[in-house]
Amino acid sequence: MARLGDTHLAVAAIDFGTTYSGYAYSFRHEFIKDPLKIYTNQQWLDSESGLLTFKAPTSILFDKDGNFDSFGFLAEENYNTLVEDEKEDGWRFFRRFKMNLYREMNIGASKLAGRLDRDLKLKDEQGRTMSAMDIFSDAIRYLKDHCLEVLGNAVQGMKPDDVHWILTVPAIWTDAAKQFMREAASKAGIKDHQLDLALEPEAAAIYCKEIMVKARVEEKNSRGLSAFIPGEKFLLLDIGGGTVDITCHQVMNDSKLKEIHPPTGGPWGGTVVDEAYFSFLHDLVGQKTWDDFVKSNKSGKLDLERVFEMKKRNLKQSEFTFIKVGQSFLQTCSNKNKKYSSTVEVKKDKLKLVNGLMKEFFQFPMMAIVEHLESLFMKRPLRDITNILMVGGFSESDLMKDKIELSFPGKNVIRPVDANIAVLKGAVIFGHSPEAICERTSPRTYGICVSVPYDVELHPRKSYFVSDGCEMASDIFQVMVKAGQTVRMGKTKAEHVCRPAHAYDTVSTVELYESTNECPEYTSDPSCRQLGELEVEMPDTTKGKDRRIVVAIHFGYTELKFTATEEGTNHKAEAKFNCLR
Repeated sequence: MARLGDTHLAVAAIDFGTTYSGYAYSFRHEFIKDPLKIYTNQQWLDSESGLLTFKAPTSILFDKDGNFDSFGFLAEENYNTLVEDEKEDGWRFFRRFKMNLYREMNIGASKLAGRLDRDLKLKDEQGRTMSAMDIFSDAIRYLKDHCLEVLGNAVQGMKPDDVHWILTVPAIWTDAAKQFMREAASKAGIKDHQLDLALEPEAAAIYCKEIMVKARVEEKNSRGLSAFIPGEKFLLLDIGGGTVDITCHQVMNDSKLKEIHPPTGGPWGGTVVDEAYFSFLHDLVGQKTWDDFVKSNKSGKLDLERVFEMKKRNLKQSEFTFIKVGQSFLQTCSNKNKKYSSTVEVKKDKLKLVNGLMKEFFQFPMMAIVEHLESLFMKRPLRDITNILMVGGFSESDLMKDKIELSFPGKNVIRPVDANIAVLKGAVIFGHSPEAICERTSPRTYGICVSVPYDVELHPRKSYFVSDGCEMASDIFQVMVKAGQTVRMGKTKAEHVCRPAHAYDTVSTVELYESTNECPEYTSDPSCRQLGELEVEMPDTTKGKDRRIVVAIHFGYTELKFTATEEGTNHKAEAKFNCLR
């Protein structure tokens, strides 16, 4: 990880979420005195509610020529205006497009994802396609430029090179998805040496630790303080719009955090509740009526989505829930499905739902989260965890918090202040102090592809080949770091010595692999995937095959680095993974 130099006056973090995105920043000289002196933009105006928010919707609009037009609330408003004026044809409007990376990668806790296509296309609201890389990079560029403008107004003479950037990513994303985001940021104008990635739940954990430490210093009563006593363990439950990210940490004596289990999670965020709600609307008015409404009232559908997004976060413990749907949709309710006669009423411009029906929309993601947590708490290192920290936009739902508390009565469920921006603020702190996470648990097994002397009793015939007169077996997975192994950030380095395949080779290629299995035998196993290659120039062939190549995995902070060096020379290569097709 690039460390902040004297030229970096500030750290700025961009939290690119499924439903909402935003940025925050802090200055080096203020961070030293108070790590929690973090500034967030409070100028995003939601015209629907008239409220200023810390984040803007992850929505982006492009004109007919594919040029960026607007982002956030303004993009939604501009698109609505185009639709109302029947001028939207040719424009491209995208919402909640971050989940497309998740779907493309088919990420799963026990499944190794394939590569991601660099030329991935996304469909807009009208079914037109556009480059995903362009969409992500323009969204990041907008947030970056907006932040730089604010920083420039705050500090005279502030230059882009004075800022170190942090971009948040879900912990359960693969290297390919992380590389995609890094390339999008680079295309957005953020220099590679000025950018680091932060894992979302880890960032939130760092923020929670800091606010609890401050509470202890100020001698404030807080039932969350016990979660950060040295030796204590806690589970961080980050419930966002698209995904749920879960990490487990133990507090060390120096207050740094040690990861005690690889990150896990799944697609159980707030958008799943949205899908259930809109499935209900389909059923309420009938599929044809719904399709006709969407076709003729694109802006009306967007309004339905925005209103429900706020309603689901603030669901009250009452007998009924009122949801504003507008007159255009109410006209479709004249022949509503009779099975809802006792649970749904039309009241002016609102639907009146019995709360039992409303709660049904939450059932699937709540049960998926609870079942996943139950399986985690059965694992030996996690059995004695007593504290659950809830962060993320969807954690603001009291219904979700109540479900976690009822499901785990023996545990202390904590939802800190600013739970919805804990990731954002924690990412800023991480940018200043990446060593806050001192140890991680390797989520996968990493190693290289080697050849060994062929043994007819050990190796399959298909691996057999002859090299310089020697019978050899190919495609052997040489494990360097095992899944579940503890690694110290910035200190652990795993090495393996190998030799060129042929005596006459002037270039040696080292293939790097990862696997979900702890000890894979062959790189061709279904659990394995190639991460990339390293090519080391070895022009002096006088020693033949007796030339040692030291391959090393360096554990920095969020991302791994591989190097291959010819021993006794300055011939060295550093991995630049090509996880994208």
